Amino acid sequence: MDHASTVIIGGGVLGCSVAYHLAKRGVEDVLLLERQDLATAASCQAAGLMFQISSKPAVDVLNRRTFKVLPELEKITGEQLDFKAVGTLRVAENLESKASLERLYNRAVSEGIAAQKVNAGWRSKHLPWLRVKEDALTVHFSDEGYIDPYRLTYAYAKSAKSFGAQIKLGVNVSAIKAINGVVVGVETDQGFISCEKVIVAAGSWSNFLTLPLGCALPMIPTRSHFWIAAPESYFSDQQPMMVHADAGAYTRPEVGGLVLGVQEQSSRTFDYSDLPNDITSFAVTEEGGEWDALIEAEQRVSSFFPKLEGARFESYMAGLSAYTPDGHFLLGETKAVKGMFVAAGCCGSGVMASGGIGDSLAELMTEDKSSYDLNAFDPNRFGQVDPSSKEFQLLCAQARARKAK
Repeated sequence: MDHASTVIIGGGVLGCSVAYHLAKRGVEDVLLLERQDLATAASCQAAGLMFQISSKPAVDVLNRRTFKVLPELEKITGEQLDFKAVGTLRVAENLESKASLERLYNRAVSEGIAAQKVNAGWRSKHLPWLRVKEDALTVHFSDEGYIDPYRLTYAYAKSAKSFGAQIKLGVNVSAIKAINGVVVGVETDQGFISCEKVIVAAGSWSNFLTLPLGCALPMIPTRSHFWIAAPESYFSDQQPMMVHADAGAYTRPEVGGLVLGVQEQSSRTFDYSDLPNDITSFAVTEEGGEWDALIEAEQRVSSFFPKLEGARFESYMAGLSAYTPDGHFLLGETKAVKGMFVAAGCCGSGVMASGGIGDSLAELMTEDKSSYDLNAFDPNRFGQVDPSSKEFQLLCAQARARKAK
């Protein structure tokens, strides 16, 4: 194929969502290019948490579109996505975090999001391993849950193809070509493909494609990781997810066991230029360092999970998420090149926001405007940045550390 109206670079959950929403809107000749297989980088390493409300209202709107798109995808593909609607228990113990959770609860009520303040009896019944202060504020958001990111990515891809989009695997895009500041195509290892629009959805590798055109995306590859504890009598697949703001940690059920994620005081970041094409050959965590972050967080985690010391952790998952200094996505057209759009800077929330990201970009690209408020996600909002500088990497690492707040 030597021409397409729109080329999407990257076969993760964001690229496949954009492909689906564009094709659904009737855009012809949509072509998604992926150098490996679908969902082989950040998408397959995600915990798959799905929240309807957070401290970022603009993100919440995108997240809620994802909830709505799930039944669409199931109807189109004829396959169940098996979304686990276990709900989320949010926990706040100090004054500041309790005030923040109180505001979140009030906003949930005003926006029609199911939320209920729960007491010690409820906590003991639904999360028997959880220990919090008697005066802790705990709120259950019953419609939230988690999903398999791999299955979600493939559902987007299958649905996109049903509307006429093409997906080509094993194609490496080496450059985006522009003439007089306007996109004219992409160079691949299988030849040149002309196009009018390009969406860069290559995750942590996106700067490889945009920087040669004078567009430095304000994001840094940052480590995200979690541990999986073996099944115990006090765990259950019906238990809600848990987010503890003060401890900077979250949990969710996992086949009779428990997923545990913690925010690091100083998240590990990487220079994008050091990343190999194949992430499987890259050590996100150095051998032997799998437990360092958990050891560092032991005191704050054991405060709510007293059984931590005896937990049998069987697996460790680590991957790269692209973080921005303010923890917001990068969505929209770049100023540097007309026709070059970005769906990047997932900040560890790409799975839950994928439906809104795909829908908003498709709307923007077909109508030159969006009904979503995308101002917070403007890819040009930081001006000129140096994504390789230590100072900028630190800003993004701090955004990662603040995520559970």
